[in-house]
Amino acid sequence: MGELQEGSRSIGPFNTAVPRIGYVLAGEEHLALDLIEHGTRAEEAGFSFAFVSDHFHPWSEAQGHGSSIWPVLGALSTSTSSLELISAVTCPLFRMHPTFLAQAVATVSHLSRGRFTLGLGTGENLNEHVVGLGWPPFDERQARLEECVTILRALFAGGEVGFQGRFWQVERAQLFDAPTEQAIYLAASGPKAAKLAHRLGDGLVSLGADAEVAKLFADGETRPRPRVTQVSVCWASTEAEARRTAHRLWPMVALPGAQYAQLATPAEFQAACAQISEDDVAAAIVCGHDVDIYEQAIRGCFEAGFDGVALHQIGPDQEGFFQFWERDLAPRFF
Repeated sequence: MGELQEGSRSIGPFNTAVPRIGYVLAGEEHLALDLIEHGTRAEEAGFSFAFVSDHFHPWSEAQGHGSSIWPVLGALSTSTSSLELISAVTCPLFRMHPTFLAQAVATVSHLSRGRFTLGLGTGENLNEHVVGLGWPPFDERQARLEECVTILRALFAGGEVGFQGRFWQVERAQLFDAPTEQAIYLAASGPKAAKLAHRLGDGLVSLGADAEVAKLFADGETRPRPRVTQVSVCWASTEAEARRTAHRLWPMVALPGAQYAQLATPAEFQAACAQISEDDVAAAIVCGHDVDIYEQAIRGCFEAGFDGVALHQIGPDQEGFFQFWERDLAPRFF
């Protein structure tokens, strides 16, 4: 971990002057044991960080998994030694109280020896409706997130915390193993969220080469905070095979963004995706084995203002992707 930068509240794992390439551990698509194996392999392959997804449900029945992120992060903390770990992203609005989240984060921070960054966002109905508290509009979800960040920062400071807010209450809580330093990145896929992330976050998590979001987050900064984003890919020995796999497992990439937050179950996502074609999915996901296309997608994110790009390999052939990365793609950047 680096030194605290002037004007920021905390720190993150990134030197923003050096672009980083990471790997996505998608708990919606893989068993927990496989995620640990993939994370270890990603470190061996030279990826510098990993996004770790935090879902209760998968997006679809075809994906088929939904492990708890916290045991996975604990195991990754001890199975890896240099890989930066980022929750991408945790929604702290309904399924967990901020005090529980703070304790979990502090534990992972110690287990990983400071390699963990907490990524937070306003979430999706898919995961949050399960506790029966409804699904409020975006403005309320942002207000809940802001209260949660306030509580987390107070608890991470190590003293006794009391808080009476609009959404959360905390009574005489204290972390006796508070993290020495703990960065909080906020997720954004639109202008409102980017502005909140600019105001409250130590870094930004986003999707794709969204230059507007990156610019809004960095507005007016002289010493930039980390901005990391995700690019979905599907490596296979043929483009046709990759297109079939991507369409089978991740057709929801072609849905309008607003639907992501509102649909409540994998079955609802499946119904919404019924008319999505392979061509629709291939327009949103890098498919096949053409290294030039992969390089172009990654460099496009750097040019849009991001300093970290996490690659999400879709499908069961993770080892094939790792070998492609080591043999063909990594030499384009390192």
